[in-house]
Amino acid sequence: MESPVTARAALLQALARGENFGLALIDLVRELTGGAVLLKQGSVYPQLAAMEAEGLVQFTREEPQRGRARRWYALTPEGYAEVKVQRAILRALITQATRTVGGRL
Repeated sequence: MESPVTARAALLQALARGENFGLALIDLVRELTGGAVLLKQGSVYPQLAAMEAEGLVQFTREEPQRGRARRWYALTPEGYAEVKVQRAILRALITQATRTVGGRL
């Protein structure tokens, strides 16, 4: 599953573990969500660019990798604050979903 909101939240959570590059973030999100969120290369970079424009993520460095540049990203202080907001939203959604189905998921 991939939606812009899910992708954003998942990328923020992955970057909360430390700086990383796009392809590694795709793998990390898959690992962290047990495969529930599968990001595509074509959606990760626009999301990172949008979060960078919002001041949540910063480009930290670039490393050559097999003829291509590998761009590394890290959360800014504002990005860490957004992670806390996203976690609170996710907790509220889980709580509501649990109540809605009578405690059975």
